[in-house]
Amino acid sequence: MKSPLLVLIVMAIPLAACGGPATSRLQGTAGPAGVVIRTVQLTATPISTSTPTPPPPTQTSAPTAAPDIVGTIVATGQPRIYASYPSSDGKWRAEVVIYDCVQVVGVDKNAYEQLKLVPVGPGAEKIVDSQLQYCGGLGAYGLEGLFWSPNSRYFYYTDAREGVPDGCGYWERPIIRLDMADWTAKRLGGGPLSPDKTKIATWQGQELVLWDVNQGETARTAAAVSGATAGSIAWSPDSQALVYLQNSSDCYPLGRSYIVHLDLHTLQHTLLLESETPSFGTVIWDANRIRLFDEHSVEWTYDFVTKDLKPIP
Repeated sequence: MKSPLLVLIVMAIPLAACGGPATSRLQGTAGPAGVVIRTVQLTATPISTSTPTPPPPTQTSAPTAAPDIVGTIVATGQPRIYASYPSSDGKWRAEVVIYDCVQVVGVDKNAYEQLKLVPVGPGAEKIVDSQLQYCGGLGAYGLEGLFWSPNSRYFYYTDAREGVPDGCGYWERPIIRLDMADWTAKRLGGGPLSPDKTKIATWQGQELVLWDVNQGETARTAAAVSGATAGSIAWSPDSQALVYLQNSSDCYPLGRSYIVHLDLHTLQHTLLLESETPSFGTVIWDANRIRLFDEHSVEWTYDFVTKDLKPIP
């Protein structure tokens, strides 16, 4: 199937989807040329006691399709099951069903995908999300299941299985959470699952939001550097902290990079280092060090104990 140029999301259920200046006193230590290594304690935003509803993300969509396009695809196409995901309690099975590209109107070709919840036993299946695709170009598209929560309350999936959106800057495929209690879906943002698979960290604008996979949102806090763009997130091996990147620009060259540590228990941000030469686009946490990849794909390491930043030979 050719990559869709534009994606129109046809939802069967509604979807729901930036930081103040941090105060600090900086004390720097010498590092490589162009690099200032700092250990800075920053004031964190307290844990939120309410769950604000962020605005839905801006999305480029095709014009509203005529009602018969989906019907034509379903009537003429051959559905295939892309993947099946059984719930933890064994009561449900989520399925992604794909109707590949077919000629519909004029020279246009369209594809169609559904996310279904199928009961194991008596009951009717439910179409909980669907996606009409315009074939023949680039873009982020496609439904895919990610995982069920251990208590089977939530099913996590994405609507950007393949490709990437146009433009530049940090991007991770969005995570959508289906609540089996009321059949509502919520966009959580993009970000990684913790190593112990109990938590997710995502960006929503300039806020870093923490989620318990069984219970929902647990905290949100403003990014450390006001005005810098959000970037790569990496969990600690024990899932009790994380580091994240911010950059002064969201396109290459990335400008000044900031590497920040966040303690999940106190929500205290610590600016570990900032650097403009090199600038960094990706961070990975390994034991007592973090690995950084600059905009030329050169790997560097930062040691938490010695506070040394060194390129990998």
